[in-house]
Amino acid sequence: MTARFTSVISPEKMNSNQNNILIVFDAAGCTHVSMVTATELAAAMQAGLQALYIEDNDLLNAVELPFTREVSLYTAAISHIDSSVMLQKFRSDAESIKKQIEEVAVTSRVSFSYSSMRGHKTQIIKNRTAEVNMVLIPAVYSGKGRRQDHLSRREVVVVYETNNTANDKALNIALSHAVKKNQRLVVILGDAHSRKHVESLTSAYNSNTVIQIANLSHVEEAILLLYRHAPALLVFAQDSELVSDEKLLLRLINSLETDLLLVA
Repeated sequence: MTARFTSVISPEKMNSNQNNILIVFDAAGCTHVSMVTATELAAAMQAGLQALYIEDNDLLNAVELPFTREVSLYTAAISHIDSSVMLQKFRSDAESIKKQIEEVAVTSRVSFSYSSMRGHKTQIIKNRTAEVNMVLIPAVYSGKGRRQDHLSRREVVVVYETNNTANDKALNIALSHAVKKNQRLVVILGDAHSRKHVESLTSAYNSNTVIQIANLSHVEEAILLLYRHAPALLVFAQDSELVSDEKLLLRLINSLETDLLLVA
């Protein structure tokens, strides 16, 4: 039986920004699971889907170093690679991913747009977050095994730092997605005083909800806790202290191997 619950955020507030969801991707790629997640979120909010490919300056600068070489996975052949070769690869990969996302969006009847931009990944993400309702950052995997593991994950985790509208909205979106996918909802609670409030918001889904209190001011412990959960989707309010710092956001992207959703 599918749980019923009442949204804690009105449709007007859910659609109050520019009514778009942004999915960002780069040379690390983008899985079909991430594409479907972004499209489902857009459909649920009656929002458009924007795809942005980031040509990462750090990677372009790295390939210009004199010791940089490309090694084929199949032949072990070594070849020279520079920024012009990398740009060609960027654009080829971007076009392939664009077509895949567009197919998913069209199937779900979600409006779709695409653009590309060169710069630093986290800086672009932070700059664009204010322009849209949500930003989905696809998981970055350390290997094919971890990528396959993502398909079997059955949790949605939301970081709820304190009782305010931004965190309520992030919780509501995480809850809606967990119900739709029939997945367990885990609320990482940074303020014990907010527990009763969170319990009231998730009461209709309480049989499949876990609330865990954590000291989010201890960054290392917080990251370890999130890594242990390894959820299918990890949701933050965009003003969360764990994602407001660009260096920390980049660390989360590169270490957690899960889709991150920043909610405005």
